[in-house]
Amino acid sequence: MTDPKHRPALNALKLAVLLSGWAAAAWLGLCDGEKPVVKTDAAPSAVVVPTPEPPREGEIARVFREWSANPEFSGALIGFCLLDEKGETIFASPLAATALCPASSLKTTTTGAAFGLLGPEFRFETQLAGSAPLNAAGVLDGDLVLVGGGDPTLAREDLAALADAAVAAGLKRVSGRLRTDTAIFPSDPMSEHWNWGDIGNGYGTGAYGLNVDHNRVDLRFEPGAQPGAPAKLLGDAPLPRDTRWQNHVLTGPAGSGDEVVVFSEPYGRTITLRGTVPVGSGVFTVAGAIPDPPALAAELLRARLEKSGVRFGERVGPFARTTLSPLARHQSAALPEIVDHLHAVSDNLEAQCLFLTIGRRQGVAPADAVRQYWEKAGVQFVGLRLLDGSGLARANMIRPLDLAHINLAARRGPHGQRYLESLTAYADGAVRGKVGGMSGVKTQVGFLRTKSGRELTFALMANGLPAGREFWARMAELLETIRKTDA
Repeated sequence: MTDPKHRPALNALKLAVLLSGWAAAAWLGLCDGEKPVVKTDAAPSAVVVPTPEPPREGEIARVFREWSANPEFSGALIGFCLLDEKGETIFASPLAATALCPASSLKTTTTGAAFGLLGPEFRFETQLAGSAPLNAAGVLDGDLVLVGGGDPTLAREDLAALADAAVAAGLKRVSGRLRTDTAIFPSDPMSEHWNWGDIGNGYGTGAYGLNVDHNRVDLRFEPGAQPGAPAKLLGDAPLPRDTRWQNHVLTGPAGSGDEVVVFSEPYGRTITLRGTVPVGSGVFTVAGAIPDPPALAAELLRARLEKSGVRFGERVGPFARTTLSPLARHQSAALPEIVDHLHAVSDNLEAQCLFLTIGRRQGVAPADAVRQYWEKAGVQFVGLRLLDGSGLARANMIRPLDLAHINLAARRGPHGQRYLESLTAYADGAVRGKVGGMSGVKTQVGFLRTKSGRELTFALMANGLPAGREFWARMAELLETIRKTDA
């Protein structure tokens, strides 16, 4: 109890302490364990000051916290963010503001910029031209030139059509040679940041100024009778005639799948094959990269022309690409169709060709062109490292927040609806997005529709995942839970 002679002073102190909060008064021990009461003549009834409650955890935060605590993700870095229709952050985990490896979800950075900078009417164009005009006798007194436009979709059938069009225009004889012009893209078709173990395989092809058949070739193997036995390479792959093979592929256990790694170099003529194909699988096919697509394109074109009766004199003379006379041309499908396919199968070659084309059109390095486009759209990058247009380089880095804002800017742009439609639909159409994956990396960016019809933008990036985890199923569960919470 308090000494009566001190009560007037203490009452004044109580009131002063009350103004700074109940917690401080209790700490001083001046309230005898009771909540303070302030009495005035105007308000005879007591005014109770409640004890503040700790802030409630948001529902999305709770869902993500419980989801990310899954032991399957132990040791991994996971960043997640969710934006509303205006771009305001509904939720961002701590690592949403940290640059992580995006894998193929980075492709949306390229495709969204392509819609804005190239436009939906854009088409790649390949030309067949002469270094001199075709005369009335059907003679081209010079070289025949196949001028590449960087088209990643150019196929052998398109080359045949170009040859047929030149013949229909009257071409009968070429006094010079058949040349290829690939100057539209840099001479090095690979990024120095791509892994040596990727670039010889079908998914890791380089982007040349002149491509053919997606720069991929099917390699067919006949497994041995038992594991460990050599696997025979069936020599019918359509490659330049002087290609040499070093086949070290063995037969693996039944059901082991494609364990073949293809090693080659740009413009090279030696392809080394290592790994295994499964026993008992019959003829087993794996996808490899064509190491010199321009050379193969020239061989295919010449064979078609010669079959139609065109003869070459092989005369060697000066060549100036500025004086070419067009004979025939081929145009690709329009940009939206290319992006549809690119997103659906995560085509690295198509993404890289768009990336290089954007840079050429803007007159700057491709990474600078793409970055500047998104910065003008309001994206404020932190920690961005953009090394290619496909996400194949592991050294690419972007924050989940920035990747989400890029996609939202693409969605809100003049071609936003078409961009949205190009993304792969999940969950009965409630989610549209682009996934990315490589060893230890799983990501997805896109849009989800809540149960009330709101369209939210999300980005989820995980780096350092252990092998063999069912991350895609867990990701789908998270998005479905969030969709039902109607954030």
